[in-house]
Amino acid sequence: MTETLELSIVVPAYNEQLRITSFMKNLLHFSKKNLDSYEIIIVDDGSTDKTYQIVKNLIKDYENTKIITYSENKGKGYAVFQGILSAIGEFVLFIDADGSTPPEEIKNMVKIYRKHGYDIIIGTRMEATSSIENPQPISRKVMSLIFNLYSNILFHLRINDLLCGFKGFKKEVAIRIFQNLQSFRWEFDVEILYKARKLGYSLYQIPIKWKHEEGSKMKKSDPFFIFLNLFKLRLKFFDRM
Repeated sequence: MTETLELSIVVPAYNEQLRITSFMKNLLHFSKKNLDSYEIIIVDDGSTDKTYQIVKNLIKDYENTKIITYSENKGKGYAVFQGILSAIGEFVLFIDADGSTPPEEIKNMVKIYRKHGYDIIIGTRMEATSSIENPQPISRKVMSLIFNLYSNILFHLRINDLLCGFKGFKKEVAIRIFQNLQSFRWEFDVEILYKARKLGYSLYQIPIKWKHEEGSKMKKSDPFFIFLNLFKLRLKFFDRM
């Protein structure tokens, strides 16, 4: 019989060789000192650099930590779902590998889950009590604001920070909203949260500590395709709005 843990931490990573060492050391140290019933799952999303080798070496002495890898880059949404499918925790969260959200925020998310039992808890950088150490460049901040506004209008989500890379779910909820995912890249957050709203799951936003990290994977042409794909996604779900 498979052991059930309280928490599974999923870390999607793509070509993160320059940033993942520092983040993983912090995550491993924090988890060992502050968590009891947990596992860490790193998902290498078809990296072409040394991400896999670096992580493999870092986690070799940690029994409750593993890495999943595959050859083709399929997108963050796909990577997160692979981690969820492999997870044995009652509560599953994902956190970006770039270190923008410090591992210490995990403790607060777990505390809120234990107290209230929300189906979904997501981090937000948009609350007055959020702590932003190193803000995004103006161009990225404006794009994020437009993305949030556009997505909320199209999908009626009422969520102020859709792209924050720190989200947690009850395991069974995560499986249900990630199944048959249409969008694996930038738009996947919108799709899963839209499904969650339509299915009536409880959702709570928590202000987090966050800092901008250089090394974005976004290309200049990406914003156009992101908004186009969001519109296409809305049309797919038109009869369910």
